[in-house]
Parts: sequence; C-alpha cells; structure tokens
Amino acid sequence: MIDTRKIQNFLSINQCNWKVRFIDECSSTNEEVLKILDEDQELAIPGLVLLTDFQSQGKGRRGSKWESNKSKDLLFSIAFSPIMSTKNWSRLTHATALGICNALNKLNYNVTIKWPNDIYIGASKVAGILVESFPKILQNSGTGLVVIGVGLNVNSKHEDFRENFRTPATSLFVKKDTQKGELDRKLIAEMVIHEIHIQINKCENSFSEILDDIKKISFIYQKRIRVQLTSGKLVLGKVLDFGNEGEIIIERESPEPGGSKIDIITSAHEVRLI
Repeated sequence: MIDTRKIQNFLSINQCNWKVRFIDECSSTNEEVLKILDEDQELAIPGLVLLTDFQSQGKGRRGSKWESNKSKDLLFSIAFSPIMSTKNWSRLTHATALGICNALNKLNYNVTIKWPNDIYIGASKVAGILVESFPKILQNSGTGLVVIGVGLNVNSKHEDFRENFRTPATSLFVKKDTQKGELDRKLIAEMVIHEIHIQINKCENSFSEILDDIKKISFIYQKRIRVQLTSGKLVLGKVLDFGNEGEIIIERESPEPGGSKIDIITSAHEVRLI
C-alpha cells in the first residue's frame, strides 16, 4: 500500500491541489476514477489522482494491456477538467511524458521519450501513458474531462517481464541495480505526479517550451524511423522536427509519386527506430 496522505501533503506544499486516493486493486484505474467522478463530479475541478497496487485489466494505447505484479510498480490515473480548449488536449500526452522524464532524470535515470507516450531507459520501456478524453461527460464543466493513465515499472524484476513482450521492458529497480532493497514508490510517486502537474499547467500558454525540452530527451528526434500508420501504411524517414501540437515532421525516404517528401504525422499505430 502507498501512503496517499503523505503524497497529498507533498503535493499541497508544492501548490498542487489535486486530491489523492488509493484503492487496493481494480480492473483499471482509468475506469475506476470515472466511477468515482460519476458519484462526485466536484472532484474533477481540482483534479483527482487514483493509485492502486494492482489492476487486472490495465489499459494501454490502441487496445493493448499494461501488465504489472501487485505492489511492485506505480499504477495511477489523473482525472481533471482542463481549463484549455479541447482542440489542445492532445498536448497533455506530451506534457505528461515530459513530467515523468523530468522526475526520473532528477533521480539520476537517463530516460527518453519515444513519441508520443512511452518512456524508455536505453532500448527498454519503463513507463507508458494512456490519455482518454471525454469532452461532454461533466455537467458542471465547460470543457469536459481528461483521464491520464500512467504505468511506471518501479520494483519489477527481470523475471517479472514476459519474454514475448513486443517491446523489451525494464524497471527503475533493474536499472538502479541497488543492493538496498526495493525503491520507495511513495517518493517516486510524489516526484512524478508533481512534475506532471507542472508541465500540464504550461500546456496552454507555454507548450513550445515543452516541445523544446522534449527534443532534448527524445528517443526519435533527428533519427531514422519506421512508422506504421493507423491505416496500416508504412512510412520510413528521418524525424526533422515536431509540429506546434507535437506532431512528427518526417522526411520520407520514398515519397509517393508527385507527393511531398515531408510528412506530418499526428498519430500512429507503431513507431520504431531503423
């Protein structure tokens, strides 16, 4: 169990008014936090963080499943009503990714962002993000609700990861190679949630700063990548830059006849280095 009272106190001291709750286990924190807000919508105005020790049906992007052993890792969702326009909600994925990286890099982990929602240490995935938006779900909100789900491998060991994971996985414990026992999940939760809050507050008026910081720790920036679009189509090329809303700007290696060499990609099924 994670002591949410201490996390709440830490966030309050650092000007974050999100409320923090803990549930021993659930199917998915993204789903469970919606149930809580359905009963008390007022919690969406400051924002609600729900942590759990285990989720049986953890959700990843595009129907994938996030797996974690009980009481080993950080599994939480942040639900709130954004003050910015719904057209800018896509920025929240990038802000969350940067917040996680800032926290972990302060703890001396060399982490990078694999566009748009995965956090890597070296060539292995240590965290993932799932952002779900519900523009009209709240009666008392002008913009609706956003739920940000985060899974961060903290104390999982090598043997906890399935060998058939498509992407190699790792954890903070594995990379720290500590002899002092398991890492303090509460401390890591405090730092990660606080840094996410900082970046989300910059989303509306200072998103260009977020993008500049992302470039410095991007897994794919200025590199050759293979992109499988949601349509199934494959695109190969070099990442030149990120667009104003975080899109990939790529120089294609094999442009279509009569087409531009420059592509702007807003979403993809899969992105891999070549």
